[in-house]
Formats: sequence, C-alpha cells, structure tokens
Amino acid sequence: MATARPVRAMDPYAEQFWAFTLSRELRLQRCAACGKFRWPPGPTCDRCLSDDFAWSPLSGKAKVLSWTTFRRGYFPEYPPPHTVVALELAEGPLFISYPVDVEPSDLRDGMTLELRWIDATDKFGEYNLPVFGPPAARG
Repeated sequence: MATARPVRAMDPYAEQFWAFTLSRELRLQRCAACGKFRWPPGPTCDRCLSDDFAWSPLSGKAKVLSWTTFRRGYFPEYPPPHTVVALELAEGPLFISYPVDVEPSDLRDGMTLELRWIDATDKFGEYNLPVFGPPAARG
C-alpha cells in the first residue's frame, strides 16, 4: 500500500521523471550534445545549452556527501526525527533523498549506497519514491 507523501512539484519534465518511477526506473535527462546528466530536469542543458536530450537509466549507485537529521516536523508525512542525505550519483548529479536500512549514526562521508524504492502517493497519484540504502549482500 502506498504511503502518503508531501505533494510533489509538477511540470512536464518532472511528470516524465515520476512516470518512469512507476516501473521503478531511475532515469535522468542526458544531454544529447555533451553527454551531461542533468538534475533537476528542465528544458536545456546547463553546460552547453542544448535542448536535445534523452531519458537515460542510471546505475542506482551513489556516494554520501552529507546528511542531516531534522528534529522539528515540517511535513506531517515525515515526523521527526527525519534524516535526509545529499548524494552524488555515480553518473555525476547531486540528489537529495533519505536513507533506508541504515541508522543515521552509521552514515559516513563517502559511504556507498544503492537505490531502493518506496511506494508513495500524493494528489497527483501513485508513484515510487527513490531512496537509498546499503548495498545488498551478494552471494
């Protein structure tokens, strides 16, 4: 069952990003001219100003850059304490998310996390929220 989340900001580019999450695909715009991944999505590349792009799949790997724990409530859907992480995706863009299956006290600068998904809903409908947790054990 999908969990209620704060309302997403929606425009035609964000709408496409969230549509991919329905099939649990993390895709970002990649400039067809210079190859730069861009986040948040928008009409032109901030490196070369090209408006030509494709929605390219990502590896789902990220490195922790920073994190903070909010001790005050800002959204009823995220009761305190609520930890948020700033990540550098393997493909380069910075991405804000929250950690799963890891205690905030165990987060470390440079720690590798991998993509996970949480079922979510808001006034625009159901979607899957990309979140990040420790790499799954291989074996």
